[in-house]
Amino acid sequence: MRAALIACVLVTLVAAEVAAQDESCRQFSWSMGRKIDLFDEPLPVIETSQSLPKEGVFALLLKPAAEVIYPVAPDRGSDSGKGGVVTIESLPAGRYQIALSEEAWVDAIQNNVRLPALAPGRTRECPGVRRSLYVELKGEPVTIEIGGASVARLNIAVVRVWPFEWRW
Repeated sequence: MRAALIACVLVTLVAAEVAAQDESCRQFSWSMGRKIDLFDEPLPVIETSQSLPKEGVFALLLKPAAEVIYPVAPDRGSDSGKGGVVTIESLPAGRYQIALSEEAWVDAIQNNVRLPALAPGRTRECPGVRRSLYVELKGEPVTIEIGGASVARLNIAVVRVWPFEWRW
């Protein structure tokens, strides 16, 4: 009897945690109240130092950070991990969320100036997203610098944050 009660409590706790994860994923700025897989394959794969025409979701192939030429030197000092750089050529002005599939640092650069992160942080609440930050961009190209990664390929999402929220 006691074992059945403990098993029932454990199942309830696990179900509550899964529901909490699903709810926090719905809080991401690009969500419309339904479950999404941000990094659903297949994704376009690009190499470091390439450009993309617009925002979206893509995979970036990383190099050892010592081999990466950063337009603006990172303020983190030497980096023994992997890194990369990608430029997005056309973005309307506004607030954007940049999400990474793995742990790494990320900077957004415009006009050779590192933009302040409006809400930096790590996230474990939404499966597949390990770091996410918000930046305010001008309507001009943005360069995204990545470093400190332990993987050779990093999935990245650059998604505009709309000033309103959908409620169904």
